[in-house]
Amino acid sequence: MLTKRQTDELLGILSSPVTPFDCGTLCAPGNGGVPVCCHAESIVPVLYKAELAVLQKRSRLWRKYVPRTAQQKELVRDTRPCDVFAVCKGAEHCERDNRSIACRTFPFEPYLDHAGELAGLVYNYEFKGTCPLIGSRHLILPEFIDQSLRLWERTFEFSEEERQFYLGHSQSLRRSFAQRGKRIPVFTRAGLRRLPTARPGRRTPPPPSRAAAAPSASRRERRRAGTGRSSR
Repeated sequence: MLTKRQTDELLGILSSPVTPFDCGTLCAPGNGGVPVCCHAESIVPVLYKAELAVLQKRSRLWRKYVPRTAQQKELVRDTRPCDVFAVCKGAEHCERDNRSIACRTFPFEPYLDHAGELAGLVYNYEFKGTCPLIGSRHLILPEFIDQSLRLWERTFEFSEEERQFYLGHSQSLRRSFAQRGKRIPVFTRAGLRRLPTARPGRRTPPPPSRAAAAPSASRRERRRAGTGRSSR
């Protein structure tokens, strides 16, 4: 579990915007003028408990999320012990220096290769169709990629639990892309790469036919944030 000192250090690593323009202008017009990642009715971020404590000491921007519906209460019950759902005062009151890690990294998450090494960033595809950046041709700033990777490198130095958490996400993503016979777009410091889903030296099997396809899991693996849920 990360400490307050560690989360404070992580918050200081990533300050770059994702794109060279305000990406909120892509989704806000169709969402009542509010960017979807800043809209608590769409996405509720998950923070580390230590992170929320740090941010609440800095500012009055954040408060613990209070679930109201049965679905929301179930989601909160499923949260890991180190995590907490939280909401801010909204986009119009945003304090850039006091954004959460989930806010700063959205809509990306770390991708770990077959050897468990951090290979780059991938889209959080749970939000495909919600965030217009996902799968788009918009430029992702190299500064954002570099700072994000430094944040995750440091996170995994602090916590093996977090590395294993995202290793599980990466394995699930490989299975999903392998079923469609596609390579995974991974944002690296050297640029965008399309990585194979099979281990080096192995051929990627063809995608299964509709008749032979395995049934989908009854419950998706838990992502790191939100009722919709935004990733860290």
